Amino acid sequence: MPTTPMPTRGSGDLSQVYGDDWSDKEVFLQATGLHKDSNPSNPRHVLIYWVNAALSGGFEVWDITQLEMHGHWHQYHYPNALKVNTKERSRNQTMSLGIFTSEQREQLLELAADVEYDQVTTESRTWMRNLLAKMAEEKLISHNLFNTIREDVPLPSA
Repeated sequence: MPTTPMPTRGSGDLSQVYGDDWSDKEVFLQATGLHKDSNPSNPRHVLIYWVNAALSGGFEVWDITQLEMHGHWHQYHYPNALKVNTKERSRNQTMSLGIFTSEQREQLLELAADVEYDQVTTESRTWMRNLLAKMAEEKLISHNLFNTIREDVPLPSA
């Protein structure tokens, strides 16, 4: 049975300086690379983010929700606000999940913290599929969007 370790603060976290606020924000899912790879041994990393701050020089602070790889194990970090070059949007497939209120973003984070996973065997696409399924059940995203993402990334079947 999978275990769900407590989230820990991400390395390089900037949330104490560039924290989330109460405004409505567009939330995105991002998959590594611009296109899905037909090779199943080369899975794409996936994450969810929203922008907490726009900085100079083409950088932003993204509030990131992901299952992150550390050597041979995975960890869910929160808070995890990181400085990111805006070019990452054009280097990777980015899909809008919609405009979320601060309450909906908080609900997303609570769902993410509750997704069960095994630190060794669960990879990011499986964890993300489980999170997105919970988000669809809670009506944060539509079932149609969930199915589109499962096909386009692709995410493994349950």
